[in-house]
Amino acid sequence: MELNILGGKIKDFPYPDRACPFCNKLLYVVNAIHLHGDKFQYKALYFCTNPKCPAYNEGARKAYARIVYSSEDAFHAFHRIEIPVQRWSKEDLVSYYQ
Repeated sequence: MELNILGGKIKDFPYPDRACPFCNKLLYVVNAIHLHGDKFQYKALYFCTNPKCPAYNEGARKAYARIVYSSEDAFHAFHRIEIPVQRWSKEDLVSYYQ
């Protein structure tokens, strides 16, 4: 089955707030994919950007990350699709989240 996907965050889209389980600060949406024709079916990647978070380690380039699906249908449509994210302001360092 071929999906028609919109890649990237949509400006001013109402992504739900999520909190980091380690520091309780709000997570930041770094990337997302949406179903073309129904932007409310999506997969979003959230990061904790709090440098004081116990899960944050700049030296090891690690931070808490969470993938959120808008629905069970979105999970079935997107669970095999990886989301690329440029990490730590380095052009040559890209991580893929599935």
